[in-house]
Amino acid sequence: MDTILDILLLLVPALLVFLTAMIFFNRMRNDQREFQKWHMRSEERKHSLPLQMKAYERLIIMLERITPSNLVMRVNQGSMNGAQLQLELLKAVRSEFEHNISMQMYVSRTAWELTKNAKDEVLQMVKIAATKAGPEGSSMALSKEIFDLEAKTGNQAIKQTLDLLRMEAQRMM
Repeated sequence: MDTILDILLLLVPALLVFLTAMIFFNRMRNDQREFQKWHMRSEERKHSLPLQMKAYERLIIMLERITPSNLVMRVNQGSMNGAQLQLELLKAVRSEFEHNISMQMYVSRTAWELTKNAKDEVLQMVKIAATKAGPEGSSMALSKEIFDLEAKTGNQAIKQTLDLLRMEAQRMM
């Protein structure tokens, strides 16, 4: 009986030391894993942040370029008739959008959806203005209709999208 008690007196402290060491090393290993994950995320962010900021910048530039008044001023040439101007305006908006379509992977889903909606609103505005100007209307008549529609709508879709893009970009800094 004394031998069993002596063995227990030796084993219990050894077992406690062993369990304490196991807990300590498990915690240390978990902390090290967490640190490695944090470090990897930090490194990824270091590389992806410039790409994300570039995406916000490019989408903001695109929206500024497809703002109807800016678009008309850039695309309209004096020798165009209304139908030619309409075609060139629609083509310019689609081209700007397609050129920046890959930016959707760097911005939030909401920001991308608002960007698409703003683009669609501009396309719709050009089509409505062309209908009002008539099929035989001049480029000046179409331009005037676009400016009038822009004044009425206030470019709310573009402004809302620009605000969201700027807010998201600032949040990332």
